[in-house]
Amino acid sequence: MTELGKTITLGQGLGLAICMLIGTGILALPGLALDAGSVHEAVLGWFLISLLAVPLIQICARLGLKFPSTSGLAGYAEEAVGPWGGYAVSYLVGGSFFFGLPAVALIGSEYMGKLFTLSEAGVALFAILLVTLMLLSNLAGMRAISLINYMALAVLFLLISLLIGFNLDFFGSGVGIAREVVNGSGNVDLNKVWKVPALLFWAFLGWENLSFSLGEIKDPEKNVPLLYWLSFVLVTSIYILLALISAGASASGVPLQGAAGLSGLVLFTPGGDLLVWLMVIVVAANACSWNFTASRLLYAGGRKGIFPAAFGKLSKRDIPVSGLVGLYVLSIILIIGSYFFKVPVSAMILLVNQNFVFLYAFIIVAYWKTETGWRKWVFSALSLVSLSFLVSGFTWEVIYPVFLIGFGYYRFLGKKRQLKKQLKTLPSGKDLPLCED
Repeated sequence: MTELGKTITLGQGLGLAICMLIGTGILALPGLALDAGSVHEAVLGWFLISLLAVPLIQICARLGLKFPSTSGLAGYAEEAVGPWGGYAVSYLVGGSFFFGLPAVALIGSEYMGKLFTLSEAGVALFAILLVTLMLLSNLAGMRAISLINYMALAVLFLLISLLIGFNLDFFGSGVGIAREVVNGSGNVDLNKVWKVPALLFWAFLGWENLSFSLGEIKDPEKNVPLLYWLSFVLVTSIYILLALISAGASASGVPLQGAAGLSGLVLFTPGGDLLVWLMVIVVAANACSWNFTASRLLYAGGRKGIFPAAFGKLSKRDIPVSGLVGLYVLSIILIIGSYFFKVPVSAMILLVNQNFVFLYAFIIVAYWKTETGWRKWVFSALSLVSLSFLVSGFTWEVIYPVFLIGFGYYRFLGKKRQLKKQLKTLPSGKDLPLCED
């Protein structure tokens, strides 16, 4: 088989999207935001990033409707700047998964570390166990991934219900903090107004990655817009709710800082240890969803010659095995490296976020070139404002995405030269197939 069929329903797509977005974001970011700023700055950061994401979601939904294929973001980039854009974006996204997948696993392992008081080595070993689960679940196929996602959604809503139901007093305090932020009376350092939203941008990564699986969505004309907006409304509501609870709890003296910060709330919830286990299940499902979309990126790039051709092949069960194995090996290398070099999870998250800010620049150009009417100008302008704010605080780190874009362009030129050489050797009257669609 060389083509992935349209087998994903709206319900399966929502499960994939929500698990891709809400696992590590909802469990890690409330604590990391409180690490990065005060309770007022954390609440302001959540409000800002939610607003900044709206035009970006609109653009992703429109492009997903116009170009529903496994090429995903690479296809958008080709629309934006030509064939080299597919190469540049493929390496940009691939370089993001390079750090993003181990970051997801490390977040889950930090929760296990809280539960069992694991050493740093133990946390790294559990992260390796999680990426092994990512590999095995994806090798089992879409049915297994859907089952994991549905189970994780049930667990997630149970977990959120318990955390909210037994922490309503903290929610009231969080609303009071939000009111102070709106009134301008809160403790807000303008120098940190960028850092918190830039970190929280991780919470809204996933909709663009979902583009790699849109080619498998049934009835895309109807389901693609619904998939984006239903997941956005649901996910954002949950984020804001837990952000307010976390801020209220932190203001009351509950220690919630760090990637496993929400584990502090289980002290006020019956069955606390069980809740930590539930949190790990959600992170595991999130990791599986990320791995699913990453393997589709490698599959699409392999078919077009952007990545090695081995990644563009499917097994007899229509599974991109080579991509999954490659991601598994790279994730283990990064987890081991983060252990020995003491790289914090927040640094990985910011690096991934930065790459996606550059990625959205390609997406906006593609949208501007393909959209018509007033939406073209309004949402393009609003999205540029969002990106300008998010990129403003990065310094030397921009070397990484610039290198990835440049390397993609270099690979494109190399492929172009190779095709020209092959074209010269062809007998007269025969055409060279440039790539597969």
